Amino acid sequence: MTRDKRQDVAGAKDEPVVAFVIEELSIGGAEHMLVALANCFLARGWQVHMICLSKAGELVNILDKGVTLHVLDKHIGIDLRLPCRLIRCIRKINPDVVNSHLWVANSWSRLSLLFKKLPIIATEHSRDTWKPTHFRVVDRLLARRMFCMVTVSHDTANFYTEEVGIPKDKVQVINNGVDTKHFASGNGTQLKKDWFAGHAEDERAKFLIGTVGRLVSAKNHQRLIDATAALINDPEIAKQYDIHLKIVGEGPERAHIQGHINDLGLQQHVSLAGSRNDTADVFAAFDLFALSSDREGHPLTALEAQSAGTPVVLTDAGGAAEAIAREGDQAGGVLVQPSVEAMTEALRDLLLNTEKHALYSSFAQRFALEHFDKRKMIDRYEAIFNDAMANR
Repeated sequence: MTRDKRQDVAGAKDEPVVAFVIEELSIGGAEHMLVALANCFLARGWQVHMICLSKAGELVNILDKGVTLHVLDKHIGIDLRLPCRLIRCIRKINPDVVNSHLWVANSWSRLSLLFKKLPIIATEHSRDTWKPTHFRVVDRLLARRMFCMVTVSHDTANFYTEEVGIPKDKVQVINNGVDTKHFASGNGTQLKKDWFAGHAEDERAKFLIGTVGRLVSAKNHQRLIDATAALINDPEIAKQYDIHLKIVGEGPERAHIQGHINDLGLQQHVSLAGSRNDTADVFAAFDLFALSSDREGHPLTALEAQSAGTPVVLTDAGGAAEAIAREGDQAGGVLVQPSVEAMTEALRDLLLNTEKHALYSSFAQRFALEHFDKRKMIDRYEAIFNDAMANR
């Protein structure tokens, strides 16, 4: 079944047509990036279609109403009916180019359109080390059917060329981008005050460490919680600062994370904020933003935090290094080894060195506004789409 937001548009077309394909628009970095991509291409005069193979997902609510939505109701696992449904949907849309995202959509799109003369761009968002050998063989075989593969970081590109075996001339890197002006406009003064409500009033400075992301094991929130505990128990830090860690997001690990907080007795210093829509104010409220992940692609939240002028501390996972503002000896954050000790030391340094914190803050925002804006990402995608159509 296909559900459309507008009437059948097959037939004459005055603008280029792009079909984006993903399993579903659930809450996640790749999905947020794809919604932004679709909305921006619509604003640039393209006809835009979003094909969700399984279900629509929560983020469909922020998809522009001008984007035509198709939901193909794929069953869990291998659904042998899906190729016919996808081919019929593509035939109806009659796109000039197809851009699929993540493993499920990349595989089914290339397989279903194997014998169609239609350019396919497959976008991969992280170093998918979880892929078993037979999945990697499938990737190599289906690489022949795509115009190119886009990866969000050089780390992800290296994984697909060196470990999976995708030809290097088939891979192009496009870093993620965000609405930098939106995140630079946030005001976190009241939010920070609210989050410290109930804390003792004393001469210590209120210092808010924060993270934003899905509550999943790959984010390793326990590492950040343990680092925060170490800071709270540090006499020099405790004398100067009242520290709170705010974890924003939802996911299957929520109960486990809350249990870890309870086990350490940190309920007064660490709390879960759930999902929020005021993320510009959230990032502005943080004094430091931290990601303690074991696996990352090119984290949007790090770009958003720096756009708000908030320095970042990121574990060296995947493409995280490419998400830190850096130019010469100036930086907007710190890249650390994925350990509690390294995370603790980096946070401690920026807590005690207020001058360094201020320099990181001002440089992070300045660099982000110039280099991390989503317009650069859209320009690169549009150039690839135009190139694909020209060589069709």
